[in-house]
Amino acid sequence: MGDTFQDRMNTGSEAVYAAIERGDYQGQGTAPIESALLDAQLDASGDEQDGDL
Repeated sequence: MGDTFQDRMNTGSEAVYAAIERGDYQGQGTAPIESALLDAQLDASGDEQDGDL
């Protein structure tokens, strides 16, 4: 698990921006993009708070 928070955050952000470039969020406004970036930040934090949803 040698990745740092910044490495994981960069990877998550790159995935979101790639989705934007593909047009995955076209016509949906900014809310889903903001949500995806927040999810990437949570994933990058490494917190073990994966409760049952």
